[in-house]
Amino acid sequence: MKFTVQSLIDDPLIRTRLVAGEAGRDREVAWAHTCEVEDPWHWLGSGDLLMTDGYNFPSDADGQANFVRELARANIAGLALGEGFAAPPLTPEAIAAAEDLGFPILLTARAVPFVTIARVVADAARGRGDSRASRILRLYEILRRTQGEEAKDSLLDELGTELRASLNVVELRSGRPLLPSTAPIPGPLRASILERVREQRGQLSAFNRFKTDEASALLIPVGARDMAALLVIPHAPTDAPDLLLAQHAATIAGLEVERRAARAARVLARAAELARSMLAGAISPDAALAQMRAHGLRDGPWRVLVWNETPDDPMEPDVATGGLVESLGFVEWPHLYTSVDDTHLLVVSDAAYESGLGFDDFDVSVGVSQPLAAIGRLADAFREARWALESARQSGAQSAVYGSHGSYFMPNTVAEGEVAVQRLLGPLLTYDESNESELVRSLQVYFDANRSWQEGSRRLGIHKQTLVYRLKKIEEILGVDLRDFGVQAELYLALRTLGLLTGGDDVDPKRVSSTAGRLPDGSS
Repeated sequence: MKFTVQSLIDDPLIRTRLVAGEAGRDREVAWAHTCEVEDPWHWLGSGDLLMTDGYNFPSDADGQANFVRELARANIAGLALGEGFAAPPLTPEAIAAAEDLGFPILLTARAVPFVTIARVVADAARGRGDSRASRILRLYEILRRTQGEEAKDSLLDELGTELRASLNVVELRSGRPLLPSTAPIPGPLRASILERVREQRGQLSAFNRFKTDEASALLIPVGARDMAALLVIPHAPTDAPDLLLAQHAATIAGLEVERRAARAARVLARAAELARSMLAGAISPDAALAQMRAHGLRDGPWRVLVWNETPDDPMEPDVATGGLVESLGFVEWPHLYTSVDDTHLLVVSDAAYESGLGFDDFDVSVGVSQPLAAIGRLADAFREARWALESARQSGAQSAVYGSHGSYFMPNTVAEGEVAVQRLLGPLLTYDESNESELVRSLQVYFDANRSWQEGSRRLGIHKQTLVYRLKKIEEILGVDLRDFGVQAELYLALRTLGLLTGGDDVDPKRVSSTAGRLPDGSS
């Protein structure tokens, strides 16, 4: 026989009486728990009785009525207030809300400790425990059975069958699914989840309930890093999931996320080493191609994608670079990933790129190379992708493909950039290489310091007159007048172009000499 609110009222030991919500006497009480947080409906589950001394109970009429409505919406069994403690008097509005919703509000005598109510409810619940324990065991049997290769992608679907709900594990920065599931995530629900994550600064409550026109859902955090959550959508909109079973399902899903993440980390580490070796020319094309095949990238053609690091704030979608890198452990398409200084590099098959990688979920600018069919062209494709990234930034686009998007003032291609750099900076590059000087870097710092001799010399760690001398030397070598704004503009853009060609936004003197040797002459 089920234990109800009326069962509590009838027990003389508990000394509890109903003060509002007459129609809720038959509500089943599955558990009883104290909770003094401001939003207890996010911490208690369906059928739980909330016991409180009233520290979290509002004193104003609207606050009390909303408190009652939120508890009823979460299918809480009832509210038991400790009589004579901190709870403010019930307002007529709160009583009216409880009556309308059939939500029971109880007063428990001051002399009765809440632990007594908890024990009475627990004793009544023991008779129901065997059935729940059997269902919990079945959940973990599903975990064991789905670890095989053939069933590895059916975990969430089988857990959902047991819970009579559709399940997904979502990444909280983007709303992307992290584990395979045949259940779609409705767009409005996904938007509501991301909004809740922003509101709570990424620290979700134990239970997060959502209701849209399409679905009612429950979101339970997964793992210890506040990065993912289990989304539970009951098959019948009127059903409330068993929260204990849902928590066990979330634990199981968390284990699977961590298992896949650990496996992906090992694969990514090997892939990163391969990408670095290919960029440095430290591996033969045949050996590199064999490893590319082992990583599922076959014989090409491939694409190189790059993006830059942004501040790692998991709460803001416009700085979701960290989430993008982390999500690579869960994508289905083969890839190589590594980072070069502050630039992330990704190698994928051209077919995967053309079918869509889902980067629209992350607010980062991405540069994309042209397809490459030869392993030896990876370094060139990296430069192409960086060039395209600069074009994307200047145009305000989320992505740009090399040769397809150009800026108004920068060269459109690497080849054009090399010619421009040679024409504008070639003599200076040659002089620095021959004399082991830093004239190019001095000019860069001078511009970065807003053409201030004093600030530029401070950044370079030299006397102001030394910088003045270097700038005069630059004018002499290039045959220009640095007081001419047009000259300044051309040289500034040439330095930016050189930064792209050498793989960095700032001119690195160690890279300049090697660049000077491979730039073509100024002939068209």
